Amino acid sequence: MRFIFVESSLETVPEEIQNHPDVVRGARRKGKKPEKIILDDSVHHRAMRNLDKREKRGRPDIVHQCLLALLDSGLEGVEIFVHTVSGKIIWINRETRLPRNYNRFIGLMEDLFDRGRIEASGKSLLEIKSLSLSEILTENTVVLQEGFDERNLVTSINHDLAICIGAFPYGDFSTDVMEIFERQKAKFAGFGDELKTSLYATYKAVCLLERLG
Repeated sequence: MRFIFVESSLETVPEEIQNHPDVVRGARRKGKKPEKIILDDSVHHRAMRNLDKREKRGRPDIVHQCLLALLDSGLEGVEIFVHTVSGKIIWINRETRLPRNYNRFIGLMEDLFDRGRIEASGKSLLEIKSLSLSEILTENTVVLQEGFDERNLVTSINHDLAICIGAFPYGDFSTDVMEIFERQKAKFAGFGDELKTSLYATYKAVCLLERLG
């Protein structure tokens, strides 16, 4: 079983705004180059104003919260992947203890994007993989989205299940991602018609799997 956080709002500052004064100032405070820091709407709001896909970017707190919820759970044997809004695939060791402090999490992610891998005691904890989203989906993929109920998730529970949760603040999955889901013959499930947060969907999925597993 695996969880995949899709189009996650996690990336380094893109080239087109690396020279913006807010970005340069923030990078200087960290003692890093602008391209080495994580894009964060709370810090780079003005710089991000005209970015493409603006509504999906600059919210790394979302995936931070979702990952903590999953890593805190009692689910065993779960593979964890983060698919970023820019298309990178991050693998996270189930045994990883992510920083609970947001600023420390951001520092860890900056190290990961810079080095490609985070290790401790010779064990890989986080790693950027040379994979695509389609390569980490399974034949039993369920996408969580509003407008559906949980039946497809309940009836799909087995070791080959891949649960996909969008980890971005606004909008829908992109056309490219929806086409990947369609080619994979993914099923859709959810928790009602109202829009739910990524964290809510993560908690609900975890609780359901813990109860039925």
